This record gives sequence, C-alpha cells and structure tokens, in this order.
Amino acid sequence: MSLRSYILVPASDAAASRSALAGSADMVVLDLEDTVPVDQKPRARIMLRTGLSADWAGDDRCAVRVNEWMSKAGGVDRMALAGLYLPAVVLPKVGSSKAVSDARSDLTDADLGASALHVIIETPEGLENITAIAQAGVASLVFGAFDLAKALGIDPDPAATEIIEARKAVVSAARAADVAAFDMPWINTEDEAGFEVHLAQALDLGFTGCSAITESQALRINTVFSKAS
Repeated sequence: MSLRSYILVPASDAAASRSALAGSADMVVLDLEDTVPVDQKPRARIMLRTGLSADWAGDDRCAVRVNEWMSKAGGVDRMALAGLYLPAVVLPKVGSSKAVSDARSDLTDADLGASALHVIIETPEGLENITAIAQAGVASLVFGAFDLAKALGIDPDPAATEIIEARKAVVSAARAADVAAFDMPWINTEDEAGFEVHLAQALDLGFTGCSAITESQALRINTVFSKAS
C-alpha cells in the first residue's frame, strides 16, 4: 500500500483512536509520546494494549509511536506492549542507524513482531546522519520540524530557509534508500489556502506523503498525492 497520509492521535484518547482508525489515513499512529502527558502514560499503555489485543488487532494501518527508545519511558512502553503483534512502530528522535538496529533487536526480544519501523527525523544528530538512518531498513522517514526547530533555535515555519533545507535532506535520503517520506503537518487547520500551498510545496520537494492533523486533511492529502503518483 502506498503511504500518503499519516495521522497522529494520543493513545490515551480511545474515542479519537477509534475515529482515526475509521477514517481514511493510510497510517494511524497511536501515540505514547508527546501528545500524552506524563501522568496519563500508564493509562495510555493499558488502553493501547487493550485495543491492540481486540478492536485494532487486524488493522494493518495501525502504528504505535513509543517514547524515546533509550529513555525510561521507552523501556516501560516495550514492557507494556510485549507479546503483541504491531504492524508498525514509529521511533521518535532517532539520531543514528545504530538506534534503528538496536530498536529492531529490542522489539524482537520483546516479541512485538513489528513488521515496519518508521523513524522521525527531528534532532540535529538525526539530520546529520539521515543517509545512514534511511538505509538502515526503515519503512519511512517522517520530518519532525518543530522539535528540530526548537533544538536549533530556528523558525519552524515550513517556508523558512533552514526548514526548507532540512525537508530537502529528508527527501533526498528517502529517495536514495527507496523509502517513503512524510512531510511536516500544516498546523493552522483554519487556513485551508495555506494548507494547499503547503501540499503543493511538499509535492514539489518530492515527499511521498504528508502528516495530517485532522481527518479532512488526511482526505485531501490522499487526493493530492494520489493524483501525483
């Protein structure tokens, strides 16, 4: 299946998770990381395990974004999900190809059975090592502009020069490795004209898909990128 739209929902919100999985996004990422406050993470893990064991078990569009791999929270995520079949795992703040291979090994040890690893490029280290990361057997590169901009002290606007260069680097590495590349989301959901410009720019840069904030954005992303393929 072509991957065009990527939507992120907090695993702590069962209603939002069900709604997203009933929608049109090509990849629905149930999040245990940034969208879930620290005090809600234990509940999110329980809800995620329950959903993956039953309602969502057969949906191959379902992915899980864990916490940063070597963090304490990341270790708890792996223990909480041990023994489940996960169609895909999304790894945040990946900085090296070794981080990808370590994650794959750890997931195997936890009997998680993840068939695909998607990595988020959102740190200076990740951007510097992006070619090796893309060639480490990942399924896609996801551009995380906001954490990267924060780390570098730059403007996260999609049209900012530094962000444009980073977006180009993600596309170049993904093309060389023949993997999918998701562009950053358009945050201002009320600015539909700006969203259209953003999608056109993502296509021009060579992205194969784009992150979505809402179901309507996912639908539009699918339409735009389907016509271009």
